[in-house]
Amino acid sequence: MSDLLEVLPDFDPKAYIHLLHSLEKNDITVADLVSLDPIDIARRCPLPAADVQRLVSDVVRALQEDVQARADKRWAVKSRWPQQATISIDEETHAASSHNEARISTLVPDIDHALGGGLVPGHIIEVVGESAVGKTQFVLGLLLSAQLPPPRGLGKGSIYVSTEAPLNTARLKQMLISHPEYERLEPADRPSLDHVHAIGTNDLEAQEHILRYQLPVAIQRLDVGLIVLDSVAANFRAEHESRTAAGLAERATALGKLGITLRRVAIENNAVVVVTNQVSDRFDEVRSILRSSSPATSSPSMSTPNPTMTVAELRRETQSLDHQQRFFTGWGDDRDEKRNQLKNPALGLAWANQISARIVLKMESERQEYLGGNIWKDKKKARTLRVVFAPWARTTRSPIRYEIGLQGIVSVVEDELPGQAQGPPDGEHTELLDEEFWPTDEDEEFP
Repeated sequence: MSDLLEVLPDFDPKAYIHLLHSLEKNDITVADLVSLDPIDIARRCPLPAADVQRLVSDVVRALQEDVQARADKRWAVKSRWPQQATISIDEETHAASSHNEARISTLVPDIDHALGGGLVPGHIIEVVGESAVGKTQFVLGLLLSAQLPPPRGLGKGSIYVSTEAPLNTARLKQMLISHPEYERLEPADRPSLDHVHAIGTNDLEAQEHILRYQLPVAIQRLDVGLIVLDSVAANFRAEHESRTAAGLAERATALGKLGITLRRVAIENNAVVVVTNQVSDRFDEVRSILRSSSPATSSPSMSTPNPTMTVAELRRETQSLDHQQRFFTGWGDDRDEKRNQLKNPALGLAWANQISARIVLKMESERQEYLGGNIWKDKKKARTLRVVFAPWARTTRSPIRYEIGLQGIVSVVEDELPGQAQGPPDGEHTELLDEEFWPTDEDEEFP
């Protein structure tokens, strides 16, 4: 408990002197006291459970009083100088709002609405999805829209750092010529390929050198407001061992350094950093069955707790990564989502802690359209977009359907998502859809 007096300087530990040595020996912190079960702490140390419970209750009470005291102090200062405090708060709010006014628009109204207006400078934003879902097409559009004047752009150029294929300038030119938003602009105001700069790197050593030393200089010299790294996982997957604990620890350290570098670039230059990421398949079915008393009790949603669990086991289950990853990966939070469609963003939790926002692009299951009788028409797979988390935008509840056209990403307005097509229901009475059973003019009218 070496941090007890650091967190709560006014806390009196005299009644718990006999507990502190064992707690400190087992690395129990104030955060552990608040988050873990007191019985588990007592078994781990070991210590009397009743004494640990009293300590936890007193620590929680002291934390609540400390928070309330700080709030009362701030309110007293504000009420003492109401006019001055109001002016400073208004100025701070205005400064913050004006600072965040300039954003990079995707030029797709539905997607911009889901993103709260666009991509905000000063953040690392991840675009993740499986192959052929349109990640590169999404970021190519941003390379152009970033050049638009505020509030739809930053009025600056962009840098494209490629770890796989080089920048597709032919496709970029096609998007520039085909997009109706750019056609309406005067030639002098249109984005230009001259303000899109590309850098290629095919190994981690070169990537680290470019991002840490060359990129900050290039941003200032070329007046850049958008940096795209496509993709962040390619070099890490090729060079880092991820099958051993030592390899995972080494990779997590390297990812932490990369996150620090990109955040510094984004914050110091008030720029938008966008990275694309790959995915891997998730295998949850076996673990879910093993956790359940029988396969029949397992739920389609991932990591469903067993009803026979104790309170402590249930708490540990809900705090596990398997249960909580549905909230930040973008896959698994929908109960209707099929298990064979579950994915995990590459690089794991170590990388998820480095980004500010995550946008998921999905290739939904193939759908069919019912035309009548026994006739079905196959339709191509649909792509959808969701904002999983972002500090300036809400989580997208209803996925946004989009297609890839000549101009880039285009939203699709349709009432039915894949898997929700109208047609004959599964089960009985499907024979009524056969035309042989349909009434004709000679049939007797219904009463």
